[in-house]
Amino acid sequence: MIKLGLGMTAATLLLSASALAQTVGTCTSGMSIDGNTPWVLFDLGSAAIKPEAKPVIAQAAEKAKARQAVAVCLVGQTDKLGDKALNAKLAEARSRAVAAELVKNGIPANKITIAANPEAFGNMSLGSRDASEKDRRVSILFK
Repeated sequence: MIKLGLGMTAATLLLSASALAQTVGTCTSGMSIDGNTPWVLFDLGSAAIKPEAKPVIAQAAEKAKARQAVAVCLVGQTDKLGDKALNAKLAEARSRAVAAELVKNGIPANKITIAANPEAFGNMSLGSRDASEKDRRVSILFK
């Protein structure tokens, strides 16, 4: 077992083990990004799904089924704090955790792509706690 630090332990990674059947890569073109794109927010240094995020993920799964989505892409992100290598692992672990919940909610694992994009969309402005919280997320995109 590997301990990654910042509160992210092997146990956190085991929570997302059921999502290992997903493809790791980049989102294909044509994925929906709009003001209604579901986000799952995470605590600092954590890939654990918060209880309040489970309904968001369940609604996203229902939305994907209703749209008859052929693909779901999960873009894991981090804030700009911490080591870049750790943030890359954390972003992927967050995507895997959301993928595991989507699978539990009926989305076939082979339709899910996991994309880790650590620090890519960092909105953090020094002194703004809210901005860095929004950066610690997984965006759920559909095609």
